[in-house]
Amino acid sequence: MKICYVGSVYPRNEFDTEVPWLRKTVNLLVKQGHEITVFVPSFRGLKTHTIDGVTVKRFRYFPARWEDLTHDEGGPNKVHKMHYFLMSAFYVLSGSLHLAMLHRRERFDILHVHWPFPHGVMSTFAKIFCKTRVILNFHGAELLLVKRFGFVKGFLRYFIKNADAVIVNSSFTGKKVTEIYNKEVNIIPYGTTIEPVSNVKKRPCGHHIFSVGRMIERKGFRYLIDAMSYVVKEFPDAKLTLAGGGPVREQLLLQVKELSLENYVSLPGKVPSAALEKLFSDADMFVLPAIIDKNGDTEGLGVVLVEAMTYKLPVIASNVGGIPDVIVPEISGVLVEEKNPQALSLAIMKLLRDPHEMEQLGEKGYTFISKHFSWERVIQDIEKLYKRVCGRTEM
Repeated sequence: MKICYVGSVYPRNEFDTEVPWLRKTVNLLVKQGHEITVFVPSFRGLKTHTIDGVTVKRFRYFPARWEDLTHDEGGPNKVHKMHYFLMSAFYVLSGSLHLAMLHRRERFDILHVHWPFPHGVMSTFAKIFCKTRVILNFHGAELLLVKRFGFVKGFLRYFIKNADAVIVNSSFTGKKVTEIYNKEVNIIPYGTTIEPVSNVKKRPCGHHIFSVGRMIERKGFRYLIDAMSYVVKEFPDAKLTLAGGGPVREQLLLQVKELSLENYVSLPGKVPSAALEKLFSDADMFVLPAIIDKNGDTEGLGVVLVEAMTYKLPVIASNVGGIPDVIVPEISGVLVEEKNPQALSLAIMKLLRDPHEMEQLGEKGYTFISKHFSWERVIQDIEKLYKRVCGRTEM
């Protein structure tokens, strides 16, 4: 099938780590014989290029010097600034025109639209000039715009109503979508971009706690640092590594200093893939202390938990957003109340006291994600949906 993936971000070169799950999805679908074109905006003048043999069509929407509405932090986290808000109008207009021309020339079977606002505008406009099927794919971030800008809800209602199918990454995201317009949604998460670890040797149960993610408010790392001040009182050899870069990293470093945790908490910043894999391998436990931030944003799924389970790590996470799709208590991990350092520390210490339980939880988590979050299942579900919307009995 001939499919155009429409979105706001895609790796800018072979070594770019942006949206690795989307890159993996595209590459696996290509291996299945589909012809995929990725349609995304330029970044500071970046022209059309190829990655992994896939054509990445880049549309220009502003002078190169200021063309950074997307990538890095992402548009939804930038549009509250006036110049980015104004720039978004040029983004939508240019994207709509370029997608219409591309689709009229290529005649795609499906426009697979990620982050349906504002990209649903582009696919709607393109469909006027050349009929096709449209699949909307929600990841959660675009729904945050509904709270900030009331008019967005009307647009999304129209897009959802007229879409041939809707994909969501979790039951949490699905609930938010159906609150806008009551329509069937297909829950299709994405798997880990870390290679599956099938023969993980039994780890010595030490006290190395690990977490990774962009250093932003909704990750809740400040609460994990607070929790460590309780943990080290019972386990003075406990260590916490928080990997990742971002706008609140300096605040977290200051917090570590204020709590005199310099010997217990490390923030190495953003690390390359090889170093990240070693951190997962060396860890004894993974914790994701995510929260609902002041803007109402939270984890749409928490795919980093899937990555941790790939290493058979016992996981603890906050009971917010799409995380309960990944963490089922007593089956795949431990859920705790958000923004509660005491509850977080108690959960951590309970596992640290019982190495056997840590090992068993890691094994159960690995079994769970192998069944529910495998790439084989993800691609099969996507292909079944493609077949259904196109009315085909064979692929």
